[in-house]
Amino acid sequence: MKNNFKQLKRIKLSDAWKHVYIPAICMGVLFLISVVVIAITPAIEYSIIGGQNKTYEKSGLPKKMVAPFVDMTSWVNPSSEYSINGAPNLAKLASDTSVNNYCLGFINPVSNAPLNSDGSINWAWGGYSTLGKNSTNSQYLGIVQSMENLRNIGGKYIISVGGQIGNAPWKVTQSEDKLEEFYNDIVSTYNITRLDLDIEENNQDYDHNLANAKAIKKVQDATHIEIVLTIPIMPYGWEQKQINIINAYISSGVDITMINNMCMCYGTGVNSGEDYGDASIRAIENSIVQLQQIYTGYGIDLSSTQAYLKTGCTVSIGYESSLYPTFTTEMMTKIAHHAKEHNYGMLSFWSMGRDSKIENNTGISEKYSFINIAKTYLNN
Repeated sequence: MKNNFKQLKRIKLSDAWKHVYIPAICMGVLFLISVVVIAITPAIEYSIIGGQNKTYEKSGLPKKMVAPFVDMTSWVNPSSEYSINGAPNLAKLASDTSVNNYCLGFINPVSNAPLNSDGSINWAWGGYSTLGKNSTNSQYLGIVQSMENLRNIGGKYIISVGGQIGNAPWKVTQSEDKLEEFYNDIVSTYNITRLDLDIEENNQDYDHNLANAKAIKKVQDATHIEIVLTIPIMPYGWEQKQINIINAYISSGVDITMINNMCMCYGTGVNSGEDYGDASIRAIENSIVQLQQIYTGYGIDLSSTQAYLKTGCTVSIGYESSLYPTFTTEMMTKIAHHAKEHNYGMLSFWSMGRDSKIENNTGISEKYSFINIAKTYLNN
């Protein structure tokens, strides 16, 4: 052993090995290590953690924005300046309010014939067959024209899939290929850069969302589409059902741009002395802690600033039903102040039709009263 060691000591490396080969080998090893690390790390949060720009690189949407929901299936009197063939006139709403970003709902499988003969999803706005992408129905043509008009004035829209009524696409099929085809169809048909998954009611189960998440991951890899999860919340935060949904998408490698909380319909979840403004602020604050805990489980440490920037708050303004209190401008003011203080990623509400008084709502007396309050959250 000693003799062998002495022989090893006598070995001298040439200058080429010292200055060329060994450094090259080291660099190669470091490169391979970096490739492995990237490959095994989920594709999470390059959009938020990766920079401090005021807009997202892929979509151009602002990292802080007001983006109300618009029910694109809501019938508007064609004689109104707020109508295009019966569809809401997005450009008119934008012109009136100086708000250029909107969440458009909802695309879903056709209610009475959700699947085509080949198993692909038969989809349309509101699940109405007359409002499908190949329709010549005047209202559908109005929807398309309204979207185009908004783009022409520099506005942007996010399309929302799912919603409260009916079965979402991930409920009518669990085929990853068919779901992938469905989303690619929407992306290409409407040229969108951000997609909202509105996951409510009986569409919240884990297994169906896991299949959907795997399809979304494939679409995101191919198109770089930004993904928003819109999910219910209570004042005490997310329940296990919503946490499972978030985990389904993160574990599948989906880069979630934002989690938008439906701060509404709390029932008995409101504390004594709280109104829906106070309860919504409590809900958001609790979700921030939960969000940080969830991402920590995947090796991602989100600061509170990053967590708030990933957070959206959507309220239901005015009168919702006899089961819930009327959501007032005073409540909206509280939330807008909190959103401004903590830099939420998005402040939204259901719906722009109510606030513009296109739709009648007994809880709203003054046109654009809620959007004007929401905009104050953007002020420096």
